[in-house]
Amino acid sequence: MTLDEAIASGSYLEILRAQRREVVAALPGEKGPALAALHRQLSLLSKEIAALELKDAEDTGGGADVDDEEFDAAAI
Repeated sequence: MTLDEAIASGSYLEILRAQRREVVAALPGEKGPALAALHRQLSLLSKEIAALELKDAEDTGGGADVDDEEFDAAAI
C-alpha cells in the first residue's frame, strides 16, 4: 500500500507502515546527517508500529472468549 492509499484508507497504522517503507527505500541514497535522521525516524516509526500492533493483539486476542454469567455472591 502506498502512502497515498494509506492516507485515503484512514488507518493510522497503515500510514505509519507506509511511511516506514518510504524511509527504508530512501536509506541507500543518503549519507551523513540525512542518513542519521532517517535512521532515527525509522526507529521511532518502528517503535510506534510495534506498540500499536501489540495493543491491537491485546484488544482482539489477548483474553479467553467466554460468555459472561450471572454474578453469584454466594460463590465468593
